[in-house]
Amino acid sequence: MTAPEYLLHRLPADFHRRLENWGEVMRDRSRQSVSPTYEVCRALAKRAGQGAWGSDDPEQEWNEADADAIERAWRLGGSYRLGKQVSAIIRAYYLLGQPPFLICRQQGIRAREFPDIFVRGVEDFQQFVAQMENRVHNSAQSVMTTV
Repeated sequence: MTAPEYLLHRLPADFHRRLENWGEVMRDRSRQSVSPTYEVCRALAKRAGQGAWGSDDPEQEWNEADADAIERAWRLGGSYRLGKQVSAIIRAYYLLGQPPFLICRQQGIRAREFPDIFVRGVEDFQQFVAQMENRVHNSAQSVMTTV
């Protein structure tokens, strides 16, 4: 799901892409499966030299390791720290793929307040994910020891 134009310049672009990737991987039901019959017909057509089967849709590459890291941060407290309304907004937008007008209706917020709440929530979640990744990468330094 692409963000509306009025949100794109306010969202952190790299983290927004990570959250979109997270939503796509976690939704997984949107993946188009390919029937075995189609695969056989496509392989036979390629062998016969029919080029129409050779130009398949480019598969979108998902970074599942990054999506797992975002999901881990979400489950370990990211959604809890954001508050009930903000976590519901982020979940509805990225995981469920709902448009902003529907999220506003469900959450009972004004449409003009949505961008501020949404951007602030994404920035807070980005900060929490950065803290989680810092703890993972510097786990030996994070442990306090008494000497």
